[in-house]
Amino acid sequence: MVSSFSVENKKDHLVIIVEGNYDYWEFLEYPQQILNTCKEHDCDKVLVDLSSVKSEEIALIELFFLGEKIAKILGKKIMLALIWKRESLSDFLVDVATNRSARLKVFDTVKRAEYWLLHQY
Repeated sequence: MVSSFSVENKKDHLVIIVEGNYDYWEFLEYPQQILNTCKEHDCDKVLVDLSSVKSEEIALIELFFLGEKIAKILGKKIMLALIWKRESLSDFLVDVATNRSARLKVFDTVKRAEYWLLHQY
């Protein structure tokens, strides 16, 4: 494992902090782990903080498959806010996932992400 995550249960949502190095194969497993964690805590809103993950440039095809996996596993069941670099690559991931009915958005601050999570109906 080159990355790991920890979970904090807030009143209205979960906060998952991912640390370490980006590894495509590990990140492909995270949607299922997020879903399992949500089921354990009976929560459908998650903020995932990826800001401390170290990565080289991520290939567009990897973002495509990650977006597909997020949509397939989490779909409309889980509302997911990511704290990640705001750039065209993150927008591509969001487009792939949301075009397949996922509830996902990328933010550059925790405050904005939490506002979106807690004020969407």
